[in-house]
Amino acid sequence: MSAYPAWPAFVCALLALFAKTTATSVLQVVSRLRARTFLLPEDAAMLRVRPVPEEAAIVRRCAAVWRNDVENLPLFLVLALSWMLSGAGPVEAWLLFGLYVGLRWLHTGAYLAGLQPWRAILYLGSLAICWTIAVRLAWRVMAA
Repeated sequence: MSAYPAWPAFVCALLALFAKTTATSVLQVVSRLRARTFLLPEDAAMLRVRPVPEEAAIVRRCAAVWRNDVENLPLFLVLALSWMLSGAGPVEAWLLFGLYVGLRWLHTGAYLAGLQPWRAILYLGSLAICWTIAVRLAWRVMAA
């Protein structure tokens, strides 16, 4: 047994978020190949097509999801890791980490499908989870 009871929940969240970002990357590559639209000359040359000034809409959406993930996932992972290392309980960690991961997967789907207000609602839900973890972490640190 780990000295950190929330370790399995953290690892599962990390792996699920890794799978989500990998799926987004694969979708972006497949979409780019299907559309046969490439911005970079060397990429276009690989398929013997001309470079284009703008990528396909789904490729742009995948890039937007990536940017959003780069802005948000590191903050969650640092908060979650810090809280886990401070001695977070496993039940609460499974619940909060699982909710965050689920919300981020749903957010990605809403982003790719262009579904508002769902995208914003899901984003705000995941942000609320981060704030919940941050407050619990602060309480734990201040109580020590």
